[in-house]
Amino acid sequence: MSTHLHPSIARAAAIATTAHEGQERDDGGGPYIKHPERVAAALARLYPKDFALICAAWCHDVLEDSPQVKEAMLLLSIGNDALALVKEVTNPSKHHPDLPRAERKAMDRAHIAVISKRAKLIKLADRADNLTDGAKCPDKEWIATYVAESRLLAEVLKGTDEVLEDELAMALEKAARAAGA
Repeated sequence: MSTHLHPSIARAAAIATTAHEGQERDDGGGPYIKHPERVAAALARLYPKDFALICAAWCHDVLEDSPQVKEAMLLLSIGNDALALVKEVTNPSKHHPDLPRAERKAMDRAHIAVISKRAKLIKLADRADNLTDGAKCPDKEWIATYVAESRLLAEVLKGTDEVLEDELAMALEKAARAAGA
């Protein structure tokens, strides 16, 4: 990303960096903050003038993964438009951790089917990056499960953005090969 960030994007990057401080990727892929940074970069490449979208990409996992960050804090830092996108991409299954994984993922897909196009853009970039990192995970069974879930999600996201859908398809292919699926 550019070293000269729009002020709102710089604030979003700072919030995300603080919120994810000390967090590591589950797949051993290093500091967690690299993930939202890559998601934001992917969207900035395609939608460079949509500052709220880029801010939301930076903060897309903050409400799910960082309970210390409250909506009011995000609102003050990134604005209402970006906060609305973050809330849209926050998986509803986070409130139902006791449900079986398949039910939680189905609940999330049903939610994603009805979110805005801009929120779906974040989901596309997010999942492509997760798959790219996930392909490096040594747990082949986990990768195979994630690939199967991602194929179902890709169906829900069809018709959103051709470039991002192609990137997701390539990431899916690579992860499937890594899993031997």
